[in-house]
Amino acid sequence: MGNEISFSGLGSGIDFNLVRDAIIASRSRSITVLQNKVNTFNGRIDGLKELNAGLAGLITASESLTDRTLGFGRATNTSAAAIATAQSEASTTIGSYNLNITRLASNLTQSSRSYASEDTAVLAGGATSATFELRKGGSAEGVEITIDSASNTLAGLRDAINAADAGVTATIIDVQGDGTSNQLVLTSDETGSAGRVELVETTATGTLADIDLTTVNPSGGNFSDLDAEFSINNLTINRSSNVVSDAISGVTFTLKDVGSTTISVTESSDIENKLRSFILAYNSVQGFIGGQYETDATGRPTGILAGESTTRSVQRQLRDIVRTTSDTNGGNLTNLFELGVTVDENGQLDLDTAVLNERLADSSEDVRSLLYGATESDTGIFQQVESITKSLGDSITGSVQTAITGYESSISNLGKTISSRLENINRLRDSLTRQFAAADAAIGQLNGQGTALANIIKSLEPRNSD
Repeated sequence: MGNEISFSGLGSGIDFNLVRDAIIASRSRSITVLQNKVNTFNGRIDGLKELNAGLAGLITASESLTDRTLGFGRATNTSAAAIATAQSEASTTIGSYNLNITRLASNLTQSSRSYASEDTAVLAGGATSATFELRKGGSAEGVEITIDSASNTLAGLRDAINAADAGVTATIIDVQGDGTSNQLVLTSDETGSAGRVELVETTATGTLADIDLTTVNPSGGNFSDLDAEFSINNLTINRSSNVVSDAISGVTFTLKDVGSTTISVTESSDIENKLRSFILAYNSVQGFIGGQYETDATGRPTGILAGESTTRSVQRQLRDIVRTTSDTNGGNLTNLFELGVTVDENGQLDLDTAVLNERLADSSEDVRSLLYGATESDTGIFQQVESITKSLGDSITGSVQTAITGYESSISNLGKTISSRLENINRLRDSLTRQFAAADAAIGQLNGQGTALANIIKSLEPRNSD
């Protein structure tokens, strides 16, 4: 309705549009203030969410340092990884082992005599069928296959062996490359004498003898040469596989080449790794907060969270946890500085590895006690750190999330206030438009009447008779 009312100011000579808009602008300033506040709160929410993401990483890093298996791992190193590698279990005895490999485990490989083509018959002596067994590791029995009129070719024998899935792969190789010298090659899938698979004829057709399988590997035909041969601290050992897990308790060797290497089993560096992860997460959060207080040319902080009370609280509490002490951990160490943790002038943490390694060498039990307590009933320093970081960064109950929720609630309330005030402004605009239109018309009418009256008065004035 308000849009249908208009005035030009021609009747009154007054620009009522300008007057109305000035009144509306004055009344709208409070709405602009509220909208700017909404924008500020949205920016703080985004900043606090980023802060909370950093705190989530810090919580995870803190939790990992309360793991009671921490520090009981093992690291395994080799002086020549091209010769052999090794892995250790957590229970492996710490020590050093001299490993000398003289022979790697290999697969049994056999080849037949040459056949004119893949379609050449293999049954001998006029036989119409023959049965065979694929026997593994010198067993007295194995997987049976039959060659008859439907499969009586070199290719048929190959396919029958492969279909048996008995731990051996059959292929046909054209030795000369002209299609006239085809040999059946059998390669055992597993290494070692125990993994070898041999083809044995169980009928008396003479077919196997005619096929004339010859051992290609091992070259001397001695199946024991298929086994790996190596020594550990001068004790000679043979195994069928190049992956050996039963020579030293808790250690798995992977033999790669002939030669010598030294395998060392030491205490794992997982404590150092976990501490560094914590330090990295800590520095990331503190760096983010510190960035909020970087100033511009006028000395004013540039970050959206500068001056935000929750941010300051997080910064202060994180600084405090670095200096947290633990007198009830059951060990002889009480703070992180004793492990080589340092703090620079910007509040960033670092780790002196030499100090940590010295503590681990002197008493790894004291280090573990400081981290998570000597027993379940003892409290280590990182149970305290975990509790504080969760109170700050928990996604539901943390103080940062509480601040986010508070800002979201404020934005909702501000939105309602802004909507209400916009409605009031619109009503005021309509009202002013009507009132000024009426005033414009009334003034215009009065001006018209004044002009008419002046003309009447002027007509009544006496005229000169000159």
